[in-house]
Amino acid sequence: MASRRSRYWSDLRARPVFHHQRDSIETHLTVVFAALAVSRLLQNRTGVTIKKLVQTLRVARSATIDVNGQRLTLDPELSPAAREIVDRLPGGH
Repeated sequence: MASRRSRYWSDLRARPVFHHQRDSIETHLTVVFAALAVSRLLQNRTGVTIKKLVQTLRVARSATIDVNGQRLTLDPELSPAAREIVDRLPGGH
């Protein structure tokens, strides 16, 4: 179990964070555990390791901009590997 747990932690590359107030510490831990839960869900649904998910999907970003009162959403151009991962998810996203 220890080797399995260390593999997940290394995949997420947790970094030390210095918080001094209890609220900040609890908020940070909530975000970390939520990220772990989402990444494990994606891993289970796609069959792709967390490390590979992060490496492949890191560049997939969208943007929303307002131009002269019109809102435009720019979707990412996915690599074939990223497209394969997204296609494995229910609903394709």
